[in-house]
Amino acid sequence: MAIQSAQNDASWWDRLIAGLSRKPVPPPPRPTPPKVDESAWAKNVERARMSPQLTVHELGLIVFGETQSYSDRPDSNEPIDVARQKLAHTVINADEKWGPQRGTLASTHGAVEPSENALRNAAVRAAYESSMKAAREAYLSGADPTNGAVFIYQAATPDRSNLRYRGGRPQGVPISTQSGPYNNSYTRGQVKTPTAWLNTYWDR
Repeated sequence: MAIQSAQNDASWWDRLIAGLSRKPVPPPPRPTPPKVDESAWAKNVERARMSPQLTVHELGLIVFGETQSYSDRPDSNEPIDVARQKLAHTVINADEKWGPQRGTLASTHGAVEPSENALRNAAVRAAYESSMKAAREAYLSGADPTNGAVFIYQAATPDRSNLRYRGGRPQGVPISTQSGPYNNSYTRGQVKTPTAWLNTYWDR
């Protein structure tokens, strides 16, 4: 009886091992996909020519020139990154509307590349990268948050009155969007106060 019991125990153990050995082996883990070189992708987008007179990179430089001195405040109605994208859309709209005459009819800061020395400053580099991202996203996006605005105006107050230029053009142009307030570190430009708003306007 002891011999029979030992044989039964051995048979039970053999069946268990055999059952485990027949379980399917799980597939090997999927290989990690190669990382995308986002820097190369960004440079490729920036080389795109939006019109005969404007590339995406140049659009980013315009946005940078207009907003380099601005930074977020706790009471900003939206991040400066979002406002920069609105400014980029406005330049695109004006470029589509007036082409080579955009600089005369809806003037902006020029597309000036900052020096490598300037870009060593962390705040300048952050504003530069944010502006380039705004230009890329505005170019690739099908949605215009300004609904066709073509004018940019930087203001020292949150006044939302119609835009009036000296010299007669434009007159009574309604506001489209208003972003701000933002800290302004450069008070010798258009906005001479440490606080600024960024407005976009339609053309009538």
